[in-house]
Amino acid sequence: MESNPAHSRLTAVALAFMALIWISPFSWLILNAFNPASTGRLEIPHSIGLDNFALAVSGKAGIQFLNSVIIAAGTATLSVLVGISAAYPLSRLRIPGRNAFLWTLVLLRMLPSAGVLVPLYFAAQRTGLLNQLGVIIALTVLNLPFTLLLLKNFFDTVPIELEEAAYVEGANLFQILTNVVLPMSRAGIAVVWFFSFTGAWNEFLLPLIFSRVESGFPMSVGLYAAFGQQGAVQYGFLAAFSIIYAAPAVGVYFLLRRNMNTGFAGVGVKG
Repeated sequence: MESNPAHSRLTAVALAFMALIWISPFSWLILNAFNPASTGRLEIPHSIGLDNFALAVSGKAGIQFLNSVIIAAGTATLSVLVGISAAYPLSRLRIPGRNAFLWTLVLLRMLPSAGVLVPLYFAAQRTGLLNQLGVIIALTVLNLPFTLLLLKNFFDTVPIELEEAAYVEGANLFQILTNVVLPMSRAGIAVVWFFSFTGAWNEFLLPLIFSRVESGFPMSVGLYAAFGQQGAVQYGFLAAFSIIYAAPAVGVYFLLRRNMNTGFAGVGVKG
């Protein structure tokens, strides 16, 4: 079947137009981030420098970056630890109604974070957790339904015969878990850790309400506060800040890519 030249040209123009729309925001970010005299326009800079990046990692911005790393890495790690502790018994023990229990948790998680913000806030206030630790615990609680569901399904794929063989060889439960189950489930653990990390990294509302002091804000709140700060918008700083803000999530993806490819292929939801 011969292609129509007119249709091919039209398709090429449409694809080029879509590509132009897609890359325009990224071009704006890169051009303004490396332009020391950025005006916020999409233009080729007369000079190139790293002044905006130096500003974006110093002072309050540097502290906000560290706060984001602490909150995101802490939430991801705690979510995985709690998820493993709860998902493994759910996978191996024949508990009546366990699937209904899991899906009820997932259904409750459908509620937006703002819907449960008030009880979370008062619980944190009563326990003295209106700080970064409180943010990590609150985000872990909110992540737990999907964490449990995903990890349980990955543990279900580990053959029980391998655990029985390890038990016969004299291994205890901790050794079976650390030497058999977790290594075979590392793809699922990588998926859970990545999604928990990116979710916590992008979280805005809970850190804003819980941290309460500027020194405890992460980059998501800092980016919002940087708009119009002191009556002026520093476009170069905002562009560099945005690139630095996006970089860790992209870096984590590439670090975990090999395991995550396997993990995404193995994700299944069992009824």
